[in-house]
Amino acid sequence: MSLSDLEVARGVVADLAAASSVVHPGLDWAVGVARGTQGIPEYWIASNDGFGCYIPAGVYVPASMPVCGDLDDGHWAGWFNPAETVLRAIEAHGSTVSAIATTFMSRSRLIDEDRPLLKDVAVGVAPVGGPEDAEASRPLQSRSHRLETVAPGLFQELSAADPAAVDAYARHVVGQTVFNAGPELSSMAQAVARGVISGKGPTEEEWSALQQEYTSAVLMAGSQRPGLMGIHEPHQLLTYQHDFAVCRRLETVVCWEHDSPADVVYAAWQAGVRVPFDVLERV
Repeated sequence: MSLSDLEVARGVVADLAAASSVVHPGLDWAVGVARGTQGIPEYWIASNDGFGCYIPAGVYVPASMPVCGDLDDGHWAGWFNPAETVLRAIEAHGSTVSAIATTFMSRSRLIDEDRPLLKDVAVGVAPVGGPEDAEASRPLQSRSHRLETVAPGLFQELSAADPAAVDAYARHVVGQTVFNAGPELSSMAQAVARGVISGKGPTEEEWSALQQEYTSAVLMAGSQRPGLMGIHEPHQLLTYQHDFAVCRRLETVVCWEHDSPADVVYAAWQAGVRVPFDVLERV
């Protein structure tokens, strides 16, 4: 007996939530099911961070499932309820939504009142275990690294290139993101970034201090997510976008301690820094 659209969506959401439960515990997920003209289900993924679907390091999404991108030039960035984000994304694509599952705890007036035919909705979906239990924690062939979801060509270039070239490129990306992509970051972030770029390496104390700063920044950005009351507030949106960019700029450095160059590049990409892989060859 095959699973229903809603049952499949619930399973994907629960697995993603388990995978992100430690690295980004405040993140909510949603999976919406699109039914196109041929009636074949397509499962779309959204989170309530970033521009449609920010994905934390160490979380791998099913390669067959589209990830929501930016909607209306950032108009819905960080929207509190990811179920509403995935609904908007699917409908903007011209498809009908047949089911939505989300970790978000509350019902949605947008869905319940404005989409009366959408009956298959599950809220408050809980993670199934922790990261060690989640399939989304494993870089399987059937899953995509987060950089693949926004820049698949660049991810393939990094995967195929000489490790020394990838290392030099990632250091260049850190420099561009920390020092040339917005307001000045903290002296600690700059010091750690300089250590990364130079290859000398920050001390354990510096890494620890930067991690604490990054954790605080993520909490701050999360507290500014727009849409808690279902209302679009331009000032709060701008505040959130600023805080989200700071988080991602810090993350480019934080990723250097334990994650891959592709994770560094993804964080920079989310901060708006798009650097072609052959940039160093042009110098």
